[in-house]
Amino acid sequence: MQVVTGAEMQASEKEAFAEVGISPLVVMENAGSRIVEVLKDKYGPLAGKRVHILAGTGNNGGDGLVVARMLLTLGARIKVYLVGNQEKLSSENRTNLQILRNLGGDIQVIEAGKLGKLRFSLGLADLIIDAIFGTGFSGQIEGKLESVLSLVNETKCPLVAIDCPTGVNASTGEVQGAALRADLTINLGFLKVGCILYPGRAYAGENLVVDLGFPLKHQGSRYVLSDEALSWLPPREPWSHKGSFGHTLVIAGSQVYAGAASLSAQAVLRGGGGMVTLAIPQGIYARFAPDEVILTPVSQTPAGTIGVPSLQELLALMEGKDVLAIGPGLTRSPEVMQVVQECLRKWNGPAVIDADALGALDADFLQSVPAERRSRWILTPHPGEMASLVGSEARQVDAKRLHVAQDFAEKWQVVVALKGAPTIVSEAKTTFINSSGNVGMATAGSGDVLTGLVAALLSQGLDSLQAAALAVYIHGKAGDLKGQNGQRGLRAGDILQGIQEILQ
Repeated sequence: MQVVTGAEMQASEKEAFAEVGISPLVVMENAGSRIVEVLKDKYGPLAGKRVHILAGTGNNGGDGLVVARMLLTLGARIKVYLVGNQEKLSSENRTNLQILRNLGGDIQVIEAGKLGKLRFSLGLADLIIDAIFGTGFSGQIEGKLESVLSLVNETKCPLVAIDCPTGVNASTGEVQGAALRADLTINLGFLKVGCILYPGRAYAGENLVVDLGFPLKHQGSRYVLSDEALSWLPPREPWSHKGSFGHTLVIAGSQVYAGAASLSAQAVLRGGGGMVTLAIPQGIYARFAPDEVILTPVSQTPAGTIGVPSLQELLALMEGKDVLAIGPGLTRSPEVMQVVQECLRKWNGPAVIDADALGALDADFLQSVPAERRSRWILTPHPGEMASLVGSEARQVDAKRLHVAQDFAEKWQVVVALKGAPTIVSEAKTTFINSSGNVGMATAGSGDVLTGLVAALLSQGLDSLQAAALAVYIHGKAGDLKGQNGQRGLRAGDILQGIQEILQ
């Protein structure tokens, strides 16, 4: 599903008006009709129900006025509250307002001194529709409107937003002050970025997308990951053998973080990889029970990590492998960083670079590796690790996660999977926003499982972008599956077990 910013949506509509010759009034009629169909489907017969519509002065308000008229003809008891300076109505808004007046619609202008009356009236509503700003809002809600939004949020009835909840920036998801908390947001034409990125996503409630009855063009390549991504899974022929699905080398673990290595290696197999060799410091070898993983101890430093003594052993292990996954639990000592850089310099295939290995990716090192080879790298940082890569702070990365991931991927020609809520997967031309996952997955080891899952999909032949995006979606979906009985207390091992159930 394609995702656009508010500005991109407005540009697409403007282009359609010019090329197709369709008028904004017709678009409003189409939008109103689609919205009413959704309302009937979600909230049952509307005849006799009290539906209150908050209508702004722009075309989003015009959409709300069309909805009010159509609900009136269905027998609903509509009440329209006009919000904003009525001298600044768009021409389409003014036209639909006059039509509604001609039909005898109940229309009131919200007045600052009569909010008590508004509170009482809203308390009687069966359904409230937000048609104040839509995609046209940025900045912060202030003054009388802030009080109005507070009253609406206090009501107990369902709230439906048209295109984007008031107070949410449709292009970024930012909420700088007050905003309406919708139960349902009906996105017109395309899903809006602000409705899928937090905090806006938390205000949007359920997102639905409806068409506008004519083709909309958009040149961007930004998409939401959904079950459609599962179709990317390559077929597994009946005559396949373990070699058909690749051999992954995982370089991971240390005296302190043995579990990270185990989770990553197990995830390669759970994700459908054919074989996995796990290279670990020899001091933790005895902590691993025998299983399907090919466990290979290598020389270690006095601190219990890989280091210069293990470099040649690791380079030898890289021979004949299809995929490299490196980083979980390695620690970030200068010696470890040196070994990571040497391994990546010698590696020519697809690689998943996670956790501590990300600390080796300074600008000088990245510039020293040919872009053609970097294009096969997948980086999987969390916001703190991403902040180190771009010289920022984690909170700033989180606030601009879409743009940070896109910009870094384009600059260095790598695939970035910026973990978080939601995870962003991007390369120079295409970006995916994940829709799966839950807060229960904010637990130690969850990222290590993702590392192995990405490697598993690479080993089965997916390209770097598809492998990263599909792994992120499956990882989140496995977390959702295992979190059905409670997200608090969800463990990385639970997510690991859920992968096979999603892939069956």
